[in-house]
Amino acid sequence: MDMKETRIGGEQIYDGIIVHLYKDDVTLPNGKTAVREVIRHQGAVCVVAIDNEENIYLVKQFRYPFNDIITEIPAGKLDAGETPLEGAARELREETGIVANNYLYLGELYTSPAFLDEVIHMYLATDLTFVEQDPDEDEFVEVEKIKLNDFVKEIMNGKIPDSKTQTAVLKAYLSLQSNS
Repeated sequence: MDMKETRIGGEQIYDGIIVHLYKDDVTLPNGKTAVREVIRHQGAVCVVAIDNEENIYLVKQFRYPFNDIITEIPAGKLDAGETPLEGAARELREETGIVANNYLYLGELYTSPAFLDEVIHMYLATDLTFVEQDPDEDEFVEVEKIKLNDFVKEIMNGKIPDSKTQTAVLKAYLSLQSNS
């Protein structure tokens, strides 16, 4: 069955710093037309940093859309021309002051595929060293360390609502379990 929709026209509605909103006209598989609103995003990375004692390093930061402080793994948008691995290393160092010698790619996460094309590249970082934290000037983060097993329990008990953190941590946890 052909399920592909084909763009036949459209316009950019908003050109922001992080997101770009488009209103596209598409042809549906049955030949009819529809409108699709799509937010375009340059891509992002997130990093599960785990030390030799099985501690995970997290950041707490205020998230304006939810008017709340959220516990997350280090993450951020990719800079122009930057590879996902370069972005992961940069975000980890900036937000936590951690430099990792080993990275394992955990895959891609489509955060909200119905209207957003953002892809988050997920990494597990190990063999950690610590340097000075260097957050962006508009970024205020607090670093927290917790045992990986305890944090997985927090995720499973519904205490961590952030999707990238849930997905990447559980993938990292299962990856580490299968390698031990």
